[in-house]
Amino acid sequence: MVEMGINREDVPALEHYSKIRDSENRAIIEIKKKRRISTKTFSFLFENREIVLNQIEEMIFIEGIRDEEEIRRIIDVYSELLPGRYRFSVSMFIEFEDEKTMLQSMKKMVGIENQVFLVYDSHEIHAVPEEGRSTNNLESTLQYLKFIFSEKEADEFKSSKNVFIEVRHREYGESARIPDELLSDLKNELFNP
Repeated sequence: MVEMGINREDVPALEHYSKIRDSENRAIIEIKKKRRISTKTFSFLFENREIVLNQIEEMIFIEGIRDEEEIRRIIDVYSELLPGRYRFSVSMFIEFEDEKTMLQSMKKMVGIENQVFLVYDSHEIHAVPEEGRSTNNLESTLQYLKFIFSEKEADEFKSSKNVFIEVRHREYGESARIPDELLSDLKNELFNP
């Protein structure tokens, strides 16, 4: 199985990135628009290599990092967000109107990252949250999820027509359909990361 990793040589030097940063970020904004779906309370970004590479570039740029060991550490950490064969990587954003609503609501959302499903035809894939992130308090409005398919599930997904992300929380039961264009991309990426 070939994974689409990010290597040190994929990350431009700080000086070079500073020259291309504006155009790169504009391009990434357009990519994200096509790879994000939303419900009333949540949005889900299906990560891909370009998005993750940009996150690495931005972290290095903003922090002014030049130490090679630290750059490699950042690459390793962010590479965990990469999708792969039979695996989607999704960033789940919990979105509130204001800080007061956020503070009241987060108490009710403990464990919400364990209640997300990808649903297609008569199948569902339960999201696997990032290890070590769940606590007795919801401490972040950003959760990292993986949808991991068996070979059989991936084959069945390839022929699906209507695919949804569902949050099955007692107070936040929400669902969003994946648009056809994104679904087509995801089907290809599931087999050819």
